[in-house]
Amino acid sequence: MEQNKLERRLVQAWPAFYQVATSAQLAEAGFGERVLATALDRRLVFRLRKGAYVRAAHWAALKPWDKDKLRILAHIMTVRGEPVYSYFTAARLHGLFIWNSDARIHVTGASASSGTSGARDVVQHHEAVPVTDSHSLLLRTGMSVTVTTLERTVVDCARAGGFAEAVIIGDHALSKGARMAVMLALVDSMPGRRGVRKARRVLRSLDGLSESPGESRTRLIIAGMAIDQPVLQKELLAGGRIYRPDFLWERQKLIVEFDGDIKYFAYERTDKVILEERKREKRLMELGWRFVRLEWKDLANQQEMKRRILAMYNAPFLAAVA
Repeated sequence: MEQNKLERRLVQAWPAFYQVATSAQLAEAGFGERVLATALDRRLVFRLRKGAYVRAAHWAALKPWDKDKLRILAHIMTVRGEPVYSYFTAARLHGLFIWNSDARIHVTGASASSGTSGARDVVQHHEAVPVTDSHSLLLRTGMSVTVTTLERTVVDCARAGGFAEAVIIGDHALSKGARMAVMLALVDSMPGRRGVRKARRVLRSLDGLSESPGESRTRLIIAGMAIDQPVLQKELLAGGRIYRPDFLWERQKLIVEFDGDIKYFAYERTDKVILEERKREKRLMELGWRFVRLEWKDLANQQEMKRRILAMYNAPFLAAVA
């Protein structure tokens, strides 16, 4: 079968409104095993996991975080039983910010869920999940899945993930309504469990005022500096308008802004947005405020980032001595 004809047939066979299709759905549309094998061989279709496929052209155009979401959808569409999605998978299903975290499918239960045991893309956590630690979540696809609660999800990610990665998840969960008292109680109920000490450290470091992964990472870096800690998202009035800078030191008249989440999230700064940012910065500078602007690349060189902030932080005192 020639390439173009096969591709047209594939488009016609693909279920409407679905990015992921199962073997059964494709077979029902007349795209049987033999033709599907040909499409795979010609790289018109990409297999996400056994029994779940996506059109290769669509897959290639996706951002990494969108690919992670499709992998979860593929699991939901092919797994038997009703697993409890947990850890980083639950964080993604809750819509929490994810940075540099495990993309495998995490499920938790006292026994292995059907279709998950032995699968290379699945991490099975053999632990009981109390009824109070999970609930049903309705997805945009109309499907309903069981996930750990926001609080349990944060605690699990804090136990298993890297520190900064877990803080990013926890910061966002707080802003979405996660209750700190519940998370602390969960940790207290897990004496001797792996990662509990790390989870306590993560919980102590959370701040729901951080509005993006970049802001969370910046806050953690600043926390390690021998300077007064900034106020987050404090309202300032300038030119009749209210502004909320990311980090602010009032005595030093210093503002640190993080501008770099474009690469990691589907947010595009338009020329209008950039212009408004510059107008805001100009109004505040006229009132004596000074700025340090940071991007993701700055977080990769923390010593230089700290040097820039410290230079501006100490500038008023140096000027007074002169």
